[in-house]
Formats: sequence, structure tokens, C-alpha cells
Amino acid sequence: MKKIKTIIISAVFIFTGMTAFAQGGGIWNFQYDMGFGMGKTQDFISAPSFRGLSIEGRGFISEHITIGGRFGWQTFYKDYGKVTRTSGTQTITGYNKKYINAMPLMATVHYYFTTSKVYSYIGIGIGTYYLDIRDQMGIYYFPDKTWRFGFSPDIGVVVPIGHNVGFTGNIHYNYAAKTKDSDTQSWIGIGVGFSYTF
Repeated sequence: MKKIKTIIISAVFIFTGMTAFAQGGGIWNFQYDMGFGMGKTQDFISAPSFRGLSIEGRGFISEHITIGGRFGWQTFYKDYGKVTRTSGTQTITGYNKKYINAMPLMATVHYYFTTSKVYSYIGIGIGTYYLDIRDQMGIYYFPDKTWRFGFSPDIGVVVPIGHNVGFTGNIHYNYAAKTKDSDTQSWIGIGVGFSYTF
């Protein structure tokens, strides 16, 4: 619980600072995110994730450049049913479920190619991922909870659909670096949602 509070407080500071620093207005994005595992993430859980969301605030510091912050949550999960594992001379049989809960907290910078009717952009987020990875066999599970350095380049568009409101969509690559005891985690995210321009 303490770690979740730390994440939320950090996100508030990032978004508050971004809004205060922005000189030419900005954009808030509220998205539903889907995740498609790559590398070690796909090896651990082969199923895609359709449980994710994110909120991002960006402030214009020039006509084409924004700075901001993003906080998100993505859950990968798969039930492998009854499986048998052998390690050395020991064999375990049980119902196997695997989880990855990923929460990125990123500082972001984006470049907008146009600020007319359709906002198209490229950018990158740099910060940290909190990962809660679980491999459960019956009543036993093997937890792996870590903070990781990470980055997330993305491309996307914002299409206005009303006064200060628009449809947003983007594709972002998520990379959470390995630690001494844990593998690298990475996935492609596809986000769709709504934006508010101020």
C-alpha cells in the first residue's frame, strides 16, 4: 500500500509541475490501453493484455514541443490450467496462473508536427516501472516486486471532435530494464481514448 501511495503522490507532483511550467496551454489524455508482450514478457505470459489504462498531461513550452508526465497500469494474465513441473528430483503438479501488473511513471517530451485540425506527434517517456510479477502454482506463488528504470517511445494523433475535446490514439513501446534477479520486460501498447485541450 505504501508503494502505491508513493506512485500516486509522485504522479501528482509531475502533473502539477507540468501544468505550472506550460506557457501555451496543453493536453490531457485519458486512455484505455492494450498490451502485446514481447521477448521475456511474451515468454512468461503468451496472452495479450486487454486490461490497462493511462492518464497523461502535456504542456506546450513552444509551438511544437510539450513536456509532461504519464501514469498507467497494465495487467497481463493467463491461466495455464493444470500443469506439471520438474526441477531436479522434485515434481510439482498444480493449477498454474501467471500475472504481470505494470505501472509506469514517466516524464515525457513530445514533438507535434502540426497544431492545426489534427495533432500528430512523436515522443518519449523516461522514468520508472513498478512491476508485480507472480507465478502461482496451486496455493503457492513466486512473487517478484521491483522498481525498474524504463523508457517508452510513442507515436500518435489527437483528432478534435468538439470544443476542447478530441479522440486520441497512439502506439507506444514499453521497456523495463532487467535487475540483478529479474528479466527485462517489454511490450507494445496500443492506446485509445479522449483528450482535453486547455
